[in-house]
Amino acid sequence: MKIQRIFFCAAALGLLSAGVNAQSRGEGWEFGADLLYLNSQDVDFDGGSSVEFDSDIGVSLYVGYRFSDKLEAQFGLDWSNVDYDATLVRDPIGSVGVSGEMEAFTPFARVNFNFIDGPITPFITGGIGWAFIDTNIPDGRPQTGCWWDPWYGYICTTVQDTHSTDSFTYNAGLGIRWDLSTGYSMRLSYEKHWYDLDNASPDFDQFKLGFVMRY
Repeated sequence: MKIQRIFFCAAALGLLSAGVNAQSRGEGWEFGADLLYLNSQDVDFDGGSSVEFDSDIGVSLYVGYRFSDKLEAQFGLDWSNVDYDATLVRDPIGSVGVSGEMEAFTPFARVNFNFIDGPITPFITGGIGWAFIDTNIPDGRPQTGCWWDPWYGYICTTVQDTHSTDSFTYNAGLGIRWDLSTGYSMRLSYEKHWYDLDNASPDFDQFKLGFVMRY
């Protein structure tokens, strides 16, 4: 909770320091980048396995189109790399403790609705995506491959497959948008993300602070 309060205070100071002489958004394109704060979460899976995810930081990049002052559609990519501690239950071995980093790439599409035409407006958002997740848990024997590099000569490298999965995901959230000037905006939002995995349906809290360029 302390990190979340710092996150919101920093965003508020940034908004207060900006000018309020903004113009109507109207129709047009925009490009944005968000800093993500992912809250910690414990997830239990069918069969007894469990994972404790740490809080961490991620990023999001997107392109959007404004149909009007109030309605926007966006398409982009979320990326995160989250530390975790897991207890894996595998018969007949029993339980095994594992620690690592989960990397996730999530292409998404979402729609935002702004409640006010003016430069400062609350908004709601909802979207869908498809998450590509690499647990970095070894899934096979190490394999060594060698090749000839024209610069470095003969090179050998050992690689090991890791357990990966993918999942449909959907989200909903709310926030506030501030159009700082004719071509720039900021967003601060909270979102809940749900994942449809084979053996669990976890949900994660995300806090986003973003900067937008409008065209």
